[in-house]
Amino acid sequence: MRLLDRHVALFSGSLRTLMRRESDRRRCADSPYAWLFQPYMGEELVALACTAMPTPTSPVISLAAVAMSQQQVRTSRAFVITLGCARQPESATLRRHHLLCQAGEVMPPNRDNLSALVEFIGNRPIIGWKLEPRISALNALLSKQLGFSLPNAQIDVAKLHQRRLRRLHPEIDAPSSFAQALTCWKVPALGMQSVLGEATASALLYMRLQRTMAEAA
Repeated sequence: MRLLDRHVALFSGSLRTLMRRESDRRRCADSPYAWLFQPYMGEELVALACTAMPTPTSPVISLAAVAMSQQQVRTSRAFVITLGCARQPESATLRRHHLLCQAGEVMPPNRDNLSALVEFIGNRPIIGWKLEPRISALNALLSKQLGFSLPNAQIDVAKLHQRRLRRLHPEIDAPSSFAQALTCWKVPALGMQSVLGEATASALLYMRLQRTMAEAA
């Protein structure tokens, strides 16, 4: 985690977010989820991609969480799911969203399935492209069902990309889209139509950026 420590400023989180996490931590102090709020001392991270589609009743959320280290993306260790109720009036929308995102099995957004997700992620740092707005619907669902949002340290790969490119080429504007960033750093965009592909690409881009910073140090 040494490279993470050097770039702590890239961890996303407003003062409001930090205050919410502290409130959640105190509320969960005597619950089975208390360990999620403890500092992570290992070497792994979790790449997270999340896509939400609003509906009149509740959002349909497709997500993929992929375990990774500084050297390897472990796609064999991935949690992929679409959260939505098949009986809701917008079930056709749910099916289209599920097929488009190629996001595992459609499961109800209940306490058991959300508990399985947060237990998979654990207290490892999470990384992703424009992470905070992308997981807002998921955090709202977690708060409703479990009483807390994701408490993990978060690394926004978009901010990492923009900062690194400005340092190397201050005269040009950093590409703002994920696809442009992947092209800029010559990272393959395999399977980008799926949330698993997006999470994997986020992990590869993060690793590429970390290597460029280590080489420049």
